[in-house]
Amino acid sequence: MQDRMKVTTMQMSMLVGSLLIASNMNTMPTAITMASEQDAWYAYLFPIPYGIFMAYLLWRLMRFNPEKNMYEMMQYSCGKWLGGLLNGILIAYLMLDLISQLRIYSDFFSSSILLRTPQIYILLMTMLLLAYYAGGSMEHLFRTNVVFITLFLSLFAFTPLLLLNEIDMQKLKPFLSGGITQPLKGGVLALGSFTDLIIFGSFLHHVRKPRDIYIAMKMGVIYSSMMLTIWLFCVVSVVSPILSSRVLYIGWILVQQIHITDFLDRIDLFLISLYVPVLLIKYAALYIAILTGIASYTKKKKFDFINLPMGIVITILAAISFDNTDEVSLFYAFGMLPLSFSVQILFLGSLFIGLAFRKKKSMPPDMKISGYGIGVWLTLAGAIVSVLAGTMVGNMRGIYGDIGATLFICFLVLCVFLSFKEYSKGFASRGKNS
Repeated sequence: MQDRMKVTTMQMSMLVGSLLIASNMNTMPTAITMASEQDAWYAYLFPIPYGIFMAYLLWRLMRFNPEKNMYEMMQYSCGKWLGGLLNGILIAYLMLDLISQLRIYSDFFSSSILLRTPQIYILLMTMLLLAYYAGGSMEHLFRTNVVFITLFLSLFAFTPLLLLNEIDMQKLKPFLSGGITQPLKGGVLALGSFTDLIIFGSFLHHVRKPRDIYIAMKMGVIYSSMMLTIWLFCVVSVVSPILSSRVLYIGWILVQQIHITDFLDRIDLFLISLYVPVLLIKYAALYIAILTGIASYTKKKKFDFINLPMGIVITILAAISFDNTDEVSLFYAFGMLPLSFSVQILFLGSLFIGLAFRKKKSMPPDMKISGYGIGVWLTLAGAIVSVLAGTMVGNMRGIYGDIGATLFICFLVLCVFLSFKEYSKGFASRGKNS
């Protein structure tokens, strides 16, 4: 996938959803409910500012050189040797991220669905699919993603309705009565699950204009947080916070609770057929980001020669790096967070410092402040204030926590709506200017 084809803003935004939603539905709710108990469903509010800030940083990077990805910019700004070393650190981090997620995926399938299939076979078949996408055109990945993520989100949005007869609001109450630390602990863990956004720096040369990456990632982060909030709401209200903090694959347990009629009690099999393709698309994007970084060390910037060998290495490491499922799940939920921030601060900080010393002039800003953009920030601030204020007074009287939770829902829904309006206005203005 070495082509320089351009992708649309909507395709990029849809990839954000695939990157953030599916991989955080099965095991991450266990860690978040362990930390936040019944307040776990507020957790994915706090990663939104981080996601928007990452979009802003990539927008700034693309203004320096729209035809290069972040690996090429690093070698330009910090030189061949130092830039190559920093690229290597980021590649090693992304490999560790992919290895841990592949191991969780294979453990889940070998223990829950394909009980008689050896784990190494699941890893090999998965890696062959990732290598296939890496050897093709970028168009294949983005178009495939648009089809599957649209179907997945369309059904996923109706999860509360499908589970309506199983939802027990008493499992969520009292709202925001555990103090300020409970939502914040869950928010920190949720923040760690959004750190994969850095891989979009590998695809900067596929974006038409700098503002496209900002608008796409901003809308994608906001609607992904909304979808994951709905999912955690269902987890806590259906399974209960105590049980969900002790069951590993809580997402799989949740979908098994869907019983529409006596004849439609295996909806989980249909849902898994939409869940797996979206999850594999994320792994493919992560794998391509790794290969793109390796290709930055070559003159032709191609990675055909390393595609299959790297796939074999990752498969073997995924099979032997962790002793059991609990170890890899705890590492992904708790261990990746400090590692992710350390690597990203080092990499992005060095990159911007290097570009500043190069004194390379960037493109003029191509974004204008709109009323919808301001509205997104105001509603986001309102949602955060509602949660924090609710935690301060929710233990005094139950009605205060109820008000805080209601305001949180209203502000979050309004934030999603305004982000879509901001995207629509940006798309319309681009059409007029082109």
